[in-house]
Amino acid sequence: MADYTKIADTGNGILALLTEALIPELLNSPDQIGLCSPDEHGDYAVGVWLYDVKEDSSIQAHEMANIGRNTQRYPSAYLTLYYMITLFLQSDLKYRAVQEHQIMGRIIQAFRDKAALNPDTFAPTGESGGANIRLQMREMNIEEKVRLWTVPNAAYRTSLFYTAGPVEILSTRKRSVRRVQEIDYRFTGKDR
Repeated sequence: MADYTKIADTGNGILALLTEALIPELLNSPDQIGLCSPDEHGDYAVGVWLYDVKEDSSIQAHEMANIGRNTQRYPSAYLTLYYMITLFLQSDLKYRAVQEHQIMGRIIQAFRDKAALNPDTFAPTGESGGANIRLQMREMNIEEKVRLWTVPNAAYRTSLFYTAGPVEILSTRKRSVRRVQEIDYRFTGKDR
């Protein structure tokens, strides 16, 4: 697997988590859940939009990583991904709000219960430590949320906001190093 696909893989891991949580109890098909922006949601009932990517300032990788006896890799980039999850149900207006609230509650429950994605398999895990990609709800005020809503001529829809990170992107840049092969200690007989 190419390492530059980790952003896409994280999005697909979130889709897998949502599919596991919502199908078949609250939605009929995995085809109703997809990666999309709010203004291009098509037939999706649940849209997951990656709206920002930032370098994770809490992880400062400065050291070279040994990847063999004579090779080192330059430091990785660690990212935090920002997602907005919005519902676009097409059900009868009489039942839509209740369905949306149930789906939101189930998403919150699933993201709390499976608070991490394993970056090797991008499968949801119950663990929240180690090298896993943690899923955390963002605290935002309504003005920030409305500002992210980019759909012209459409009222803001209540959405859930999450971060996923750290997502590690390995550097492809490497350098050769020479290891110490032998040490020669020479002592002179002179006293100082």
